[in-house]
Amino acid sequence: MSFEGPPEQINSFESGPEHVPAMEEVRSVFERLLKNAEFEQVRTREDGKGLYLWNIKIAEEGGYTEYFYMRKGRYPEGQASRTAIHGAFFDADGMPVATRSVAHFENGAWKIFA
Repeated sequence: MSFEGPPEQINSFESGPEHVPAMEEVRSVFERLLKNAEFEQVRTREDGKGLYLWNIKIAEEGGYTEYFYMRKGRYPEGQASRTAIHGAFFDADGMPVATRSVAHFENGAWKIFA
């Protein structure tokens, strides 16, 4: 899977610095990254503002990839300085091979680096 090239921008349903991406918005970014391939949901977490954590997994030849969405903030599972999605790539033995930031949510829009 290649993640080169200029970032693609997807406008969110709302704009402004206080906007929290809804699950549907995050799902649309996952679908764009995966080119509509099936994925397994690993876990989701929500708080009073909505979705703050979502992990998914897709099987690939020679291993699998997990994508991690986390909203900016501090949570029991960790903290994030920005709202983003990261990818972690694992070989057939489950050993991590690489990680990469694949999308950032900035100024009310998603920037995808895929």
